[in-house]
Amino acid sequence: MVQQKREYKTPIGAIPKIVNNFEAKTLNQKIFYDIIGEEHTQLILCHGIAGTGKTYVSIYKALQDVLRRGTGYDKLIIINPTVDVGNEDKLGYLPGELDKKIQQYNESTFTILDKIIGKARAGKMIQDGKIEIGVLNFLRGTNLENCYVILDEAQNVSPMQMKTIMTRISHKCKMIIQGDLSQCDKYKANGITAYEKSGFYDVWFRLKEVEGVNHMEFNREDCIRHPLVKRILKTYEDEHEIKL
Repeated sequence: MVQQKREYKTPIGAIPKIVNNFEAKTLNQKIFYDIIGEEHTQLILCHGIAGTGKTYVSIYKALQDVLRRGTGYDKLIIINPTVDVGNEDKLGYLPGELDKKIQQYNESTFTILDKIIGKARAGKMIQDGKIEIGVLNFLRGTNLENCYVILDEAQNVSPMQMKTIMTRISHKCKMIIQGDLSQCDKYKANGITAYEKSGFYDVWFRLKEVEGVNHMEFNREDCIRHPLVKRILKTYEDEHEIKL
């Protein structure tokens, strides 16, 4: 898998071997964390606006299990479906080096990794193949086993791409698919977001009654950003709120 190169100059010596206990900032963060940890849940669908901490929580829990011995999870794969990369028939490993345009889409992922385990530990895990970060175009022909997979910004994935991703789940694989349908970048017509065409929207309802699948939804009250952000979101709520 193609991975981004970063410079990590911090010494590796004093890095903790496991991630510390999780401290939730909201009730729904704690619920989400517990859902991810459920033994019989293999696929989690999580919907929530930006700023609710869904990506932070999912990466946090995944790293805990990857770093703990005996869990059966050997690595964490984080996928960001950048809008401009390929199309539905290009779900294969991305050849060559990731260009600067793709790197900028994953910068927020690196920031979260740095906060949880530090730059040095994150760099070492990437070098060792314990963390893989990429875009949507590398899943064809790959069976995902003994790993965590986090598909972020899933609102920008088409129904066919979503099917391809989910059917890669194999033994001891836990997949977390998360997104915010109010931020659909890919599916717009005449300036209006057609979120119903999103693969994330489709799979949310398609898998409602499927065993092994769990759903989690964050709301505006879960936003942990500045209080002004909550007040701004409220002004958009009636016009743009998406009820699932």
